[in-house]
Amino acid sequence: KIVKAMKAFAHPGSDELTDVDINQAVVDTVTVARNEWKYVADLETELEDAASRGLEMILIVRSAPFWAQEIPGYPCGPISVDKLSAFGDFLVEAVKRYSKPPFNIKYWEIWNEPDAGWRRVNGESPFGCWGDEDMPYYGGGAYARMLEAIYPRMKEADPEAQVLVGGLLLDCDPRNPPEDPPGSGSLKDCTPTTFIEGVLNSGGGDFFDGISFHGYDLYYAALGDYRNPNWHSAWNSTGPVLIAKAAYLRGLLDAYGHPDKYLMNTEVALLCGRSGKEAICLAEDYQNSKAYFLAQAYAAAQAEGLRANIWFSLRGWRGSELVSSSSLVPNRAYQALSVTADFLNNAAYLGKVEAYPGVAGYRFLRGEEEVWIFWSLDGNSHYIDLPQEPLAMFDVFGEAHPAGIGVEVTLAPLWVVFLEP
Repeated sequence: KIVKAMKAFAHPGSDELTDVDINQAVVDTVTVARNEWKYVADLETELEDAASRGLEMILIVRSAPFWAQEIPGYPCGPISVDKLSAFGDFLVEAVKRYSKPPFNIKYWEIWNEPDAGWRRVNGESPFGCWGDEDMPYYGGGAYARMLEAIYPRMKEADPEAQVLVGGLLLDCDPRNPPEDPPGSGSLKDCTPTTFIEGVLNSGGGDFFDGISFHGYDLYYAALGDYRNPNWHSAWNSTGPVLIAKAAYLRGLLDAYGHPDKYLMNTEVALLCGRSGKEAICLAEDYQNSKAYFLAQAYAAAQAEGLRANIWFSLRGWRGSELVSSSSLVPNRAYQALSVTADFLNNAAYLGKVEAYPGVAGYRFLRGEEEVWIFWSLDGNSHYIDLPQEPLAMFDVFGEAHPAGIGVEVTLAPLWVVFLEP
């Protein structure tokens, strides 16, 4: 939202440059910016309100004004090299303004899904589109040059500012492309995913603090059944796709000498159908599957050491809503999120639950308690004996279950609390 105001910064009182000399307009960007924050008054009200509630926010900066577009007509695309200094000027002013109270912004995500190809989207797309199939590593080098131009200046404006590579789509696994369509024998083009390697290969690893990526799974019309074929990921094998994507990114960071960079999954959800309004998406099996998936995904994110795992979104996309769009009444997935947050708050990852064939799960240490979450990996019921008498046992909705040594494990995840051995 902020960068949309950059158009107004270029020329006071207008979203367009008319007869104004463009070069002069670029020079004037910072001077004008100091006086033109009124263009983002609504955004600032939202930010101030969120900060007052103790929320940490990620500010996404995207969309180049026409005078700064490397590809004319594509604000979603790269910024011209000769305009990177102007972009840096804007970010310096933005960081100075928003890093302080009442906003307290710490995280800055530069673009949204920049690994989308500009030829594959509408120019006004809210995501992408730095990707270029004619360039090595799908154009990641251009994004790296942009990071190099802005990162030192943002850190100078606020040494604690955290610069994120912007919400990578990571469409499919370039090391093992899936068949497209399935069973055709033809492999999907996964070169867009190499965009992030292009960033690292061009030296961009020195100019960001963390990587934001997106990890969605798809519902397959049966209780507990979710998959992401683009990453050979599924409910009964690898678990949520965020695990596969995080492993891919960590492998690249290690290979290019940046193992200290952190990861954030800034869009996660279980998607259903094309609109989320199909009959299967309104049925109880999907609503329960969404709640089960949510608990699994957040536990997996904690186990993977992700700095954030953000459900998208409250009002939903393709069935992912946590509340009614009209009345905002929480649904079953929201209940699961609330319960999951309580169990994982201040919890340290200990390891996987591996002692029981056909059962998957994670172990965490929370104060003097050891907390487990587990579920059936193969869809069958499994009767297991726990290593000790638990203090308590709950389903993902917070309903108490009888706590005993013996327990039946089904597709519905269970939270189990033990006194630390």
